[in-house]
Amino acid sequence: MTTEERTAFWKAVESGENPLLSVLHNLVEKWGLPAIIMALGDIGNVLSEDAETAPLSPNQRGLILGACAQVCALSDQMHSEMAFLTESETK
Repeated sequence: MTTEERTAFWKAVESGENPLLSVLHNLVEKWGLPAIIMALGDIGNVLSEDAETAPLSPNQRGLILGACAQVCALSDQMHSEMAFLTESETK
């Protein structure tokens, strides 16, 4: 990331010109990225089920299902990593 890109990122976060980025940044600051990823996995599971019956075009459905699959896979990995760290700390 260049200095200009980093400056633009912080401007967008701090000014609120990109509300989604600002909210996500605040959530990550509060809860941590692993927790956000695991929560997105839960949302992805429900959303993928809903996408099966939603009135979507095949391309829209494919995009949503693909995104959900990737988020859920990352969430599963994060759950495994967190479980491993928890077990390692108790030994």
